[in-house]
This record gives sequence, C-alpha cells and structure tokens, in this order.
Amino acid sequence: MRKYIAILLLSAAAFAACRKQDDYKKYLEGGERLYTGKADSMRVHPGRNRVQVSWLLIADPKVSVSKLYWNNRKDSAIIPINRTKGIDTIRYMVTNLDERVYEFEVVNYDKAGNVSMISKANGLSYGQLYETSLLNRAYESIVSKIGKTDVKWGDVDSADGLHSIQIRYTHVNGTTRDTIVKSISEQMVTTLPGLAPNSKLEYRTRYLPDTLAIDTFLTDWQLYQFAPELDLSVEVFKNPGWPFRRTDGGDSRFAQIADWQTNAEADRNGTTDQIAGADKRYLTLWIWDNGPITNGKIWQTLTLPPGKYRMEAFQQNIDGTLQATYFAVAPGTTLPDVEQIGTAIASKKLTDNSDKHHIVQFTLTESKTVSLGFVGSYSNPIYQTLRIEGVKFFQTN
Repeated sequence: MRKYIAILLLSAAAFAACRKQDDYKKYLEGGERLYTGKADSMRVHPGRNRVQVSWLLIADPKVSVSKLYWNNRKDSAIIPINRTKGIDTIRYMVTNLDERVYEFEVVNYDKAGNVSMISKANGLSYGQLYETSLLNRAYESIVSKIGKTDVKWGDVDSADGLHSIQIRYTHVNGTTRDTIVKSISEQMVTTLPGLAPNSKLEYRTRYLPDTLAIDTFLTDWQLYQFAPELDLSVEVFKNPGWPFRRTDGGDSRFAQIADWQTNAEADRNGTTDQIAGADKRYLTLWIWDNGPITNGKIWQTLTLPPGKYRMEAFQQNIDGTLQATYFAVAPGTTLPDVEQIGTAIASKKLTDNSDKHHIVQFTLTESKTVSLGFVGSYSNPIYQTLRIEGVKFFQTN
C-alpha cells in the first residue's frame, strides 16, 4: 500500500510539473514559437573607419535572411542568404564608422518568418587617432657595401602589431625600388641590392592592430640621406693599412703583406716595412743595393658593378727617386708590367715626396673584374724605397 501511494504521489508531482512547463503556451498566439538556426562563431574584423562582420551558418538549411544591427540598433543591414549544403561563411562590410568600439547583433530568419536567437560580438573601428600614435621602427645601423646595403633594425615587442616595413630607394640603374619586408621581432637585417650611393632611402612602418584586422595602418615616411659617395675601403678592400697587417705574427722589420696578392719579384725583399714599430707598418717595394726588382706587383682583384670609382693612396715616404712605379687599376686579375702600363684603365706614376696623396679615378659601364694596386721596377739608382701608409676606395656616383 505504501509503495502504491508513493507511486501516486510521484505521478501527481510529475503531472503538475508538466502543467507548469506548458503554461507559457497559453500566452503565445498560434501555439509554440519555432526558432531558426542562429549565427555561429561571430567575429568582428577591425579596419580603417570600417569593420567586417563575419559569422557561420551551420545547422539550419532554411535560413534565408540575416539582419545585422549596430550602433544600439540605430543602424542595420539586411543580408540575403543563399544556403549551400555545407557550412556557409557570411561576411558584411560596415563602413563610415567613427573610431570607437561597437556591438554588433545578428538575427537570422527563414522564409516562414521564424527568427533565430540573437548572436552578439564587439569590435573596434580604428582611424586617424590610432594611426597618428604609431611610431616608425628604429634602425640600429645602415651599412653600405659593394653592390648592397644592410639595414639592421632595432628589436621590437611582437605584441605591438608591427607587421612589415615598406622601403623605397634609388637603384644604381636609376630606377626606384619599392619593397615591403615582413617584420621580425629580433635580430632583423634587411639587405637592399644595388642601392645608389648618392641617393636617399625612405621607409615607413606598417601595423596591423589586431590579428583579424582587414586594413594596414602606416606611419609617416622617414628619410635617410646617404653621403655623396660610399667608402668601400673596409668593406671591399682587405687590409687597407694604418697599419698594414703582415702574414706572420713576427716582429722583424720586413715581412710579407696579408690579404693582398703579390708576385715573386715584390716578395724578394718583403712587402711590409715595420720601420718604427708595429703601429707604423707600411706597404713597401724597395731595393737597397741588393739587386733589382723587375715588375714587382702588389694588388687586389675585385669584381665591381657599373659606376664611378676613386682609389686613393697615402704615401709615407719615398727614398731616392723611383725609376718606374705606378699606382694603377687594370682589367683582369693582375696588373700589367710597367712597359704595358698604357693598358691600365687608369694609373698614376709615383716619383718622389713632392706629392704624397695619389688618386686614380675610373668609370665602369658594366660589371667588370679589375685589379688595383702598385707595380714597379727598381734597378737604377740602387737605393729606391716606396712606403704607403694606407689606401681608400670609394664609389662616387
């Protein structure tokens, strides 16, 4: 009996609960309301005084219209839907927005007029206020080498939204190069090929304020003006002097020069002269009553792009009067003999101490391999010495 009564009580409670759940139906005209599928995965993609709102239609194939609201429902747009069999992505661009945060709502309808639950998402429209607050990425150094220029950028926080850098510069062929390089947060170096020495480089930084952003925001252009000429003395020339390095670690007065090419005639008496200590070591060709040198050569070979060039040599001293010594640049991989110095691209004869600053200038109309340095023959008088403190090399156009 007790079991029977308990069952009756439970049944009555269940019936009463069902009655309460169904009570709301009497307030609905026409019976129970049917809801169509709602917008799923709603996102707001920020832009410049605009946003793109996107959402997915997943389950309900009957959705025929989406209605988008914003600005506290003061503004809206109706988007017709053409459903496919799969998942559809709906995108709508909202333009002419002030720079602030907006809340967007999407409601879907089917052809029968059934409405979906509301989907909401917040998003930000960016504008001039944001853009004027942006800073150009700083560079640590700009180093010009033969045929290229390396820009080393300062490190940045990866969360700053810095996306890329746009660079404009003049190429050696006279054209303007405009390139965009993707930003790397740390240890970023950009190599610009063929940047003309007497030119300017402009750059600006490109930002994406959000990973979903549809527009890139730009800083003002920043100008870097290059010097009228590129000093290639260190980047191109090896061992340019002040003092010259020797091939060994010794401390004798005479030794062979490092990183230059020499022939056996130049090597006869040594190609460096450490006349007053290691910090006063000079490039040298010399005899001192110890036999002749015939076409002794000390040079370096370079492959240069088209352009104008100037090479300078700074003389420490000449003993005696040099018989036949030339500071020269010649095509190919070696210097000509003194008897064929006329085949050089440019040359200057060195004689005594009346002139200690020597210059050769030349122009290449195409990429060419050339040799630059010193060639000399010494026999009469029997005391002849050339000492060079250092050399410099410039691209001048």
